Amino acid sequence: MQGGYATATKLKVPSFQVKSSRAAKAIPILQHLKNQHRHQHQQHPPRLHPNRPLPHQRLRSPFKSAFANTPLPSAALFGEPTVTAVLRTSRADHRALHRGRPRFLLFRRSTPHPHTTTTTTTTTTTTTTTTTTPHPPTADPIIAADPIIARRRGLIRRGTTTVSPRRMLYYVQIATAPTADTNGTALLLHFDNRRYLFGHVAEGTQRALIQRKIALNRLQNIFLSGPVDWHNAGGLLGMILTVADVFASSREQVATNEAAKQKKRQQQPKQQQQQQQKQQKQKPDEAPLPPSPRLDIHAGKNISHLLATARRFIFRKGLPIQPHEVRSDPRPAGRAAASEPDWHDSNINVWYMPLASDQKDLAMAGSRKRSHDEFRDGAETASPVFQDDDNSQQVAEMVVTHMFDSNWTADALIETTLHQAKLPAKLFVRDEKGHLQAYKGPMPGGDEEVADIPVLVRRPWPGAMITELPRTEPSKQSMCYIVKGHDRRGRFLPEVALRLGVAKRDFGFLTNMKSVKGKDGAVVTPEMVLGETVAGSGFAVADLPDTSYIDALLNRPEWVDSQIMKGVRTIFWILGPGVVNDTRLKDFMQKMVSMKHIITSPDTCPNMIALESMATQAYKLRCVDSDRFPLPAHNNEVLPAGAAKADPHTCEIGRTGKTIQFAPEYKHQDDKIVPFPDIEKLARSDLDKDVLEMAAQARSKISDPDFLAKVEKAEVDIPNRDAEIISLGTGSALPSKYRNVSATLVRVPGYGNYLFDAGENTMGQLRRVFGDETPSVLRDLKVIWISHLHADHHLGTASVIKAWHEETIKSEPSAKLVIASHGHMIHWLWEYADVENYGFERLVLKSFSKNDGQDSSICEPHVFNSVESEQFGLEKIDGCWVSHCFGALATVFTFPSGLKIAYSGDCRPSNAFVQIGQGATILIHESTFDDELQGDAIAKKHSTMSEAIDVGRRMGARRILLTHFSQRYQKVPNMEEDFEIPVEEETEADAKDSTENSTEDNTKVKPKVKVDEVILVAFDYMRVKLGDFRKAQAFLPAIQKLLEDAEQ
Repeated sequence: MQGGYATATKLKVPSFQVKSSRAAKAIPILQHLKNQHRHQHQQHPPRLHPNRPLPHQRLRSPFKSAFANTPLPSAALFGEPTVTAVLRTSRADHRALHRGRPRFLLFRRSTPHPHTTTTTTTTTTTTTTTTTTPHPPTADPIIAADPIIARRRGLIRRGTTTVSPRRMLYYVQIATAPTADTNGTALLLHFDNRRYLFGHVAEGTQRALIQRKIALNRLQNIFLSGPVDWHNAGGLLGMILTVADVFASSREQVATNEAAKQKKRQQQPKQQQQQQQKQQKQKPDEAPLPPSPRLDIHAGKNISHLLATARRFIFRKGLPIQPHEVRSDPRPAGRAAASEPDWHDSNINVWYMPLASDQKDLAMAGSRKRSHDEFRDGAETASPVFQDDDNSQQVAEMVVTHMFDSNWTADALIETTLHQAKLPAKLFVRDEKGHLQAYKGPMPGGDEEVADIPVLVRRPWPGAMITELPRTEPSKQSMCYIVKGHDRRGRFLPEVALRLGVAKRDFGFLTNMKSVKGKDGAVVTPEMVLGETVAGSGFAVADLPDTSYIDALLNRPEWVDSQIMKGVRTIFWILGPGVVNDTRLKDFMQKMVSMKHIITSPDTCPNMIALESMATQAYKLRCVDSDRFPLPAHNNEVLPAGAAKADPHTCEIGRTGKTIQFAPEYKHQDDKIVPFPDIEKLARSDLDKDVLEMAAQARSKISDPDFLAKVEKAEVDIPNRDAEIISLGTGSALPSKYRNVSATLVRVPGYGNYLFDAGENTMGQLRRVFGDETPSVLRDLKVIWISHLHADHHLGTASVIKAWHEETIKSEPSAKLVIASHGHMIHWLWEYADVENYGFERLVLKSFSKNDGQDSSICEPHVFNSVESEQFGLEKIDGCWVSHCFGALATVFTFPSGLKIAYSGDCRPSNAFVQIGQGATILIHESTFDDELQGDAIAKKHSTMSEAIDVGRRMGARRILLTHFSQRYQKVPNMEEDFEIPVEEETEADAKDSTENSTEDNTKVKPKVKVDEVILVAFDYMRVKLGDFRKAQAFLPAIQKLLEDAEQ
C-alpha cells in the first residue's frame, strides 16, 4: 500500500478495476498505482483525469511498498477481492502511516461469483492457497481488514463502547436545584430520540418541569441517586402517573389521527385510493412505529419496595415499569474491577457506583417499628423479622409489574359466595331474568344467620391482592453514576461523496450508515465518506447525603480505571447539608483538575423562586389584597463554599438551567441558566389599572367604621375568630404552574395547627408561605387528616411527618402527631416505615371504619379524653363516607371552644356530611367544576360550585371556602353573591324553602338557611382569618377582574 492504496508482490487474479471519482471508465489499478508511485510523492493519493482512461495492463513485477510483506485477505474467507472504488486517505491515515501503523483497503465484491481461486505470495515467506468456496450469502458484505478504520467508521465496538452511527444533539441540563419548591437536584440528559433523568425526583420535580416546559413524552429511564427515601424519591410516584398519562394521551392521539386519515381515504374516489396505495408500496423505507412505552427506574436498595407500597392507590395500564435495583456493588473492593458498563442502550453507557456509609444508623438501632397487629389492635407483639432476600425482591417487583402493566378491567366480575367475598366490596346478584343488580340484602357478621348465596364481585386489581409486602429495612446505600455517550461516527465529507459520484439527494442515506450507488453504478459505503470517529464523552453524578459517604466515594475503583474515565469531563456533586466544606472533598476536586465540578447543595444554592408563574400570580394578588396574599419567601444569594470558593475556575455552583453540551461539540452554555426572576416586573407588565382602582375602593370600604361595626355585630358569636386558614394547594389531579395539589392548614391559636390533606410538595408550600417561621409551625402541628388515597391528596404526608419529627425530636421528644384517615392510608404509612425511619413510632393512628348501622354512611367518631384533648386540642373527630372513590371520607373537627371545621375532601354532595357538619363554623369544600360542567362533576364524582355552596347552606355554615379547582381554569368562577351584611336571620317561610340535592345517601338533614354567610375562593398561599372573611370578600370583584383574561 502506498499513500493509502493496496498492492501485492504477486497476484494471479483477474485485473482489478478501479473507478475514478470523476471518470466512468475502468483502469488497471495495479499498473496505475505503480505509475503513480514513480511520479508522485508517496504520501499523496493519485489524481485521475476524467477524460484519460488508461489501457488495460497487467502488473508483471512488484515494486517496493510499505506493505510489501502484507498478504491480501484470504479468498477462503472473503471471496475474490474485486476493488470497486478507491477511498482517498485522510490526514489521520497519513499520520498513522508515518507512525508505522498498517492500513488495509476495504474490499467489496462487486458481482457475486460462485467460485474463486486466489494465490497469495509474500516476499519473506511464500504461501500458496487455492480455495474453492461459495460466495457468502450477504448481498454486499463489507470486509474491514483494518480494525482501527473499522472502529473509526462505525463498524465494530471500541472496547466497551459501541460506535453510534448518528450525530445527535447530546447535552445535560440542571432541571432543578435545591429550593423550597424543588427539594432535590434533577439532571435532564437530552438526546434527540430519548430523555433521561439523573439525580433526585423529589416532590415538586414534575411541577418544576412544567414550569421549564420540559416534556416527558420521551422519558424512558430514571436514574435515582442517593439513598432510596422520600427526600430523593418523593416525587417519583407522581412522576410515573404523569408519564403514564402522557403516553396514554399520545396513543389516543395517534389512534385518532389514524382514524381520521382512514376516514378521509375512504371518502376519496376509488382511483385516487388505488394511486395512493401504489405510491405507498413504492416507498423504499417506511418510518418505524414508535417503540412501546416503558419506564426503567435505576436506584439502590428498596426502590421496588417503595413502589410496591403504593399498590392500593396507584394503578395504570400499558406502561411497564422495570425497577433496576442495585443491591450489590458491581466492582467491590479487593476484586479485579471490570470496565464493562452495568447498563447501556443505543445512546449511553452507565456505570453504577453504590456507596456505603461508614456510620451506623443510631436512630434505627435504638427503635423498633411496631408490627401491623400492634398498630391495628394495640397488641404488644414482636415485630416480624426482616426478610432481605431475592424472593422478597421478586415479590415486590411482581407487584410493581401488576400495578402498571396488567390486563385488569374494572367491569370484570368474578363469581363467589356471600361469605367468601372480601368486604367491603360492591356485590351483585342476578335476578330471575338473569340481569345483574346490586345486592342489598343482609350481610354476614350480624346477629342473624345469613345464607351463603352466590354473588358476583368485581375482580380486584392485582396489586390489591397482596395484603402485606415482605419486610425490609432502611438502607444506607447511596447511588452514584458515571455516564458516557457512545463513540460517534465521523463528520460527513460531502466533497468526497461528490468525487465518488454520489448525488446530493443520497447524502442522508450515507449519514444514516446506508450504502448508495454513484452515478456510474459504483457502490459507495458510509465508511468512504466519513471522517475520524469521535470518542464518547460524559459525566459523573456523585451524591453524598452526609460526610459518612466521602471515603467510600474517594476509594471507588472507577476513578483510576482509564477506560471508564476516558472522556468524563464533568462531575455533578449532589451534596447534603454540611458536606461541601469537608477538606477530603476539596482535596479530591483539586486533584481532578481536568474536570469541571458542578456543586448543588442547600448550603450553596440560592432559595430562588423556581415557579415564576405561581409567584407572579401571587404578586398580582398581593397588589389587590396585601393582607391576605403574602409574597413567597425566597432569597437570591449564591453562597460559594468549600472547593467552589477555593477554586472557582474548576468548581462552580450549580444553577437551574445550567447546560453542558457534549455533542456535536463540547461546550458550557451558561446563557441557559435561569436568571433570578424579577417578580414585580413580571407582575406589573400586564396589571390592569382598573383592577388597582377596584382594589383601592375595596380597601376604602373595609376601613369604613360603619362596615367594621356591622362585621363585629354579625360575628360576635363566631368562636376563634383569630383562627387562620392557609391554602397551600388548591388544584386537582396534578400540580400545575398556578395551583399545587390539595393541602389546607388551619392554625387555631391556643390549640394548635391542623392539616387537611397533604398533596405532593405540601412541605415546599409551607416553606414558601412561612419562611423562617416554618419550624414553629411544625412544632405546633397536632393532627393530619387525609381524606382519601388519591395521589393528589396524600403524597406529601411522609415529608410533612418527617419534617415534624426532625423538628420536635430536639425540642419535645415526647410529642405525638395524630394521623386520621382510612385504614389503607394507615397501612401505607406502616409499610413505608420499612423503607425510611421518618417518625412512624411517634404517630397516633386514628383509622375510620363503618358504623354498626349498615345503611348509615356516618362513621364512629373519635372522641378524645381530657388528656388527649389537652395534648391535641380537639374534642372529637367525626367522619362519614362520601361518593368519590373507595374509602373517601369527609370530616368535621370539633374544638372545646365550639369551633367546628368541616372538610369535604373530594366528593359529590353528601347528606351525611351535611348532618355531621350541622352548625359548622367554616366549611372547606371542593369545587372542581363550574356549574355548566355538572355532567362532568357527576361522572367524575366531584362537586360544582353551586353544589358546594348548597352543602354549606344546608349545614348552616357561617363561612365557606371553595377549593380544589380543575387545573384547566386559572380564573375565578363567577359568583353572584350578596355582599351586604345581614342584620337579621331569614324568615321562617324562607327557611322552609329547601331543595332536593343530587346525593347518594338518605340521611335526614335540616333545611338550608342563610345567616351571615360569606363565600371565598381559595388561592395558593392565601391566608385568611375567620374574622376577616368579610374583608377578603370585598376584594373578590377586583380579583375576578384581574383573572378574567388569565392564561388557561
